[in-house]
Amino acid sequence: MNVRRISCLVPITTVFMVIVGGWLIRHYMTPACYSVTNKEAESMSAKEIYQYLHWTNSTSCLLAVDFGYGVVTEVGIAAPDGHKAVCLDKLIAPVYNNCLVYSFGINYQWDFDDAMAEYGCQVYSFDPSMGVGDYDRNQHIHFYNIGLAGKDGLDSVTKWNMKTASSIYRMLGHRHGTTALIDVLKMDIEFFEWEVIPQMLQSGFLADKVKQLAIEIHFYADDTIDTFRRKIAILQNLESLASSSVGHGKFVRFSSRPNPGLKEAVSILGGEEDYIGLELAWYNSRFYYSVGNQSKTRFFPYY
Repeated sequence: MNVRRISCLVPITTVFMVIVGGWLIRHYMTPACYSVTNKEAESMSAKEIYQYLHWTNSTSCLLAVDFGYGVVTEVGIAAPDGHKAVCLDKLIAPVYNNCLVYSFGINYQWDFDDAMAEYGCQVYSFDPSMGVGDYDRNQHIHFYNIGLAGKDGLDSVTKWNMKTASSIYRMLGHRHGTTALIDVLKMDIEFFEWEVIPQMLQSGFLADKVKQLAIEIHFYADDTIDTFRRKIAILQNLESLASSSVGHGKFVRFSSRPNPGLKEAVSILGGEEDYIGLELAWYNSRFYYSVGNQSKTRFFPYY
């Protein structure tokens, strides 16, 4: 009888390990689990840098959906533009008709903002480059003539009014509340992302306030490999699951797609063509699971 019991435990244990292992791979995978991204940024080759950038980790979100879609032809091809991937897995998805979105970088392209508004979100849109004052575009979309940066103040070159995400959030507290979570924070801010991401990590804003992050990242075709490595290190910090919360994002990537209009001969690749603009999307692993999913309260961490 004892032998029979032991023999039954073996397949049960195996099944359990497979199930748990599969869950971990799907929902808690980090770049360190892949050989192509197992290196620190400072030791990556040019090829490894681009393998890392193109790494999608798409299985970490079962239901990734594009919000907003336009077609541009100015880049020599008919290409989709303006859309951002949002994870609609049950416990990380924006709550329909009760969600909050920050959208940085508009340039008169409202596809994403309109789509999130149609989903029922309150959308706060920001762009200092349009020469338009603050106004409510409709009952769901609220525009501000402010740019996102790593510190508050006027930009020395453009003279735009720039603020950190924390400052903007405090400024808008009277409109969306002082404890509200941002369901999706979208960024297309033309290289400012490289100063904004570290600031938001160090301040704790990303950890505490943002459930999903969708960013178009940018490079110059003639950037040196040291410049690429410095920027890759920023993304690795965003995706790091290290126990320390300061500077480590615990954000899980679920989408990486190139911008079709930003393909050029890249110097670090010896002139081989690749993309210098890519759309990446992550969710905050702290908020993936919760109890009481129907409320807008802070989700419990699952790690």
